[in-house]
Amino acid sequence: MDTMLLFTRFWLLLAAVGGAILPVALGNEASRKRAVAQVVCGAMMAVFLAPMLERRFLPDSPAEIQAGVSFLVGCFGLRLTMIVQRLIDSRGETLANRVIDRIAGGGNP
Repeated sequence: MDTMLLFTRFWLLLAAVGGAILPVALGNEASRKRAVAQVVCGAMMAVFLAPMLERRFLPDSPAEIQAGVSFLVGCFGLRLTMIVQRLIDSRGETLANRVIDRIAGGGNP
């Protein structure tokens, strides 16, 4: 395997973990288990989500930009997921009914 590719992947993983650690380090978490789970989940989000975002929006970006995206996804990914989940919980039924009405052709769009 190419050593530069290996170094780049390690760099991206390090950025993802660093981004995931930052909110835990700045937060007031009392539980060590919860903090570890947040770091692991944030890093996993960055590892799996950041390459998709980079390929879609920044296809020819250098490793430094990719690492920045991985860091930001690791740092803010869980918080953004919680916000979207709350929106779905509070307004999900209304949005689902709108989509069904548009597809089925009933009601006012």
